[in-house]
Amino acid sequence: MPLGETEEIDVLGKWWVPGRDQPHHPGVLLVSKDERPCLKLFDNLGFLTKPENGIYTDRSFNEFFPIICGRTELGPATLINFQKNQADFLIFDALFESEDEARFRRIRLQFQHFSEWLRQIIVDRTITFWKDDKGKPIGNELVYKYRSLPEETFLANDLEFKILFGLNTQGGILTPVTLTPMAYLDIAANAPKSVIEWWLDIIRPMRDLFSLAMDRPIDISRFSVFDERETTKPKECRVYFKGRKTKENDKELIVEDTLFAKTDIEGGSLGPLVNNWFRIIKDIPMVCNLYSSVTSIREQYLEEEFLSLAQAAELYHRSRFNNAILPRDEWRDRTRRIIDAVPESEREWLREKLTWSNSPTLQNRLEELLEALEPTTSLLVADKVGFATTVKHTRNYFTHWDGKQQKKAATHSDLYFVSTTLMHLIAACLLIELGFASNKVAQLFARNHRIHNFRWNSDNPVSPKPGQVGESAFYSIRVATDSEKEE
Repeated sequence: MPLGETEEIDVLGKWWVPGRDQPHHPGVLLVSKDERPCLKLFDNLGFLTKPENGIYTDRSFNEFFPIICGRTELGPATLINFQKNQADFLIFDALFESEDEARFRRIRLQFQHFSEWLRQIIVDRTITFWKDDKGKPIGNELVYKYRSLPEETFLANDLEFKILFGLNTQGGILTPVTLTPMAYLDIAANAPKSVIEWWLDIIRPMRDLFSLAMDRPIDISRFSVFDERETTKPKECRVYFKGRKTKENDKELIVEDTLFAKTDIEGGSLGPLVNNWFRIIKDIPMVCNLYSSVTSIREQYLEEEFLSLAQAAELYHRSRFNNAILPRDEWRDRTRRIIDAVPESEREWLREKLTWSNSPTLQNRLEELLEALEPTTSLLVADKVGFATTVKHTRNYFTHWDGKQQKKAATHSDLYFVSTTLMHLIAACLLIELGFASNKVAQLFARNHRIHNFRWNSDNPVSPKPGQVGESAFYSIRVATDSEKEE
């Protein structure tokens, strides 16, 4: 699991490479939230394989070790994928002497805001104001009741998922008491997987799904694997890794912060939705990756963000819409007539130029996509043709750096609004792929606070703003029309 802001591990231990006839090396294990697990050996050469000529080179220090084992003052530990003093993962409380041993059939995850997203209350609060016979206040009573919920089980992508509920309590009689509802996701596979396979095939896709649902980048708060070598009692072992950057001091999640909550899913079961998500990331992986990259918290130029979103929109259209303007036979007949009409010396050049002549242009693709996303499009875009034209010119300008396109391209503050509108439209595509109806997607977008404020921003040149008051659960804002601004 990634560590909290103030947590860190700094522990001494002895470390070795399984299967090698080498002495154990003393070293310090360092783990922090923003860095990969690090092992600093007191011996600079450490685990390195001694070259036959006895001369170490820079390449020697890049040697890769799938597994490093150690015994620390806190207990046994296993480092996974170790190279240049850093590992991708650290498994605590167990030693795995080979890659075959370090395979697990079952894992447990805790995602940020997961219990809030599920919207199932497990803690009830009751306040009683006590009075005497004369009606004079004599004291108050505050009672919290924990209501245990049964686990929820569903199947998806040949995996068994279980949602488990619990309560984390901190404090005592004379100290502040904190009650935190907890929700965990247990995932079991038919066959054991390595930590890397779990991460790439299951964990990261599920993190991206919940980030889409919650309309914010979220991370895994806790990651555990179950060591089933002792079959009578599987042992839960913590896994540490470099955490993903998320918003600091993130507030409690409410339904208006999300694109959709569990309660918005028809039937209430996560099974069909998760199945659809794994189908999506297999069918259109780059669309999902580009969206997740843009919506993550990292240093990224706005131009780079825009180009990624424009690419995602074009890729989505290529995957889900017709990629030919004319039927194939009709297009072949037309190009043949055109090529036959020119001198033979020019035909090869012309044939190459006409290779992609039957593919829709970026503007054609965007216009068709905007039409297909109605009624969500009308929430975000006032002029569909104008928006598609702006995206086309902006993409061409940043891609080819053509000065002729500069005046037609979105620049400065307008680029932010064009790029963010594209981001919301791609999110709408993904929600439809997940199984939400078009009208439902529009309702979910209208409910979202962030999209609401974006639509009604007076500087937004893309969205329709007829001048009426836009309602929000927090506040209402009114955006003046152009005629009102001139007065």
